Amino acid sequence: MENNTEKKYMKIGEAAAIIGVPASTLRFWEKNFPQLKPMKNKKGDRFYTRKDLDLLKEIHYLSHNKGLKLSSVSKTVKRNDDGISPKTKLVQELREFREKLIKLKEQLE
Repeated sequence: MENNTEKKYMKIGEAAAIIGVPASTLRFWEKNFPQLKPMKNKKGDRFYTRKDLDLLKEIHYLSHNKGLKLSSVSKTVKRNDDGISPKTKLVQELREFREKLIKLKEQLE
């Protein structure tokens, strides 16, 4: 499953499977969260980036795990200039740091 998140773009079905919700939920969230803007081709197929996936994970966590209503989630999911919440940015930086450590460990072995 982790390999799917390494792709530059993923279709709505792949993103929905990673998040653990139906594709219709992602389309619904797209209407309620203006910061969620997946690319679309001429046919209207949605393609999600890593940034989109991080936002989807945050929305899912707040609405399903924390039990917040979508109106509260919308207020909670604040964005800075690059479109990423501070918490999401920290998680991304930690993942990148982890990858660097793994590569360094492999080089040392």
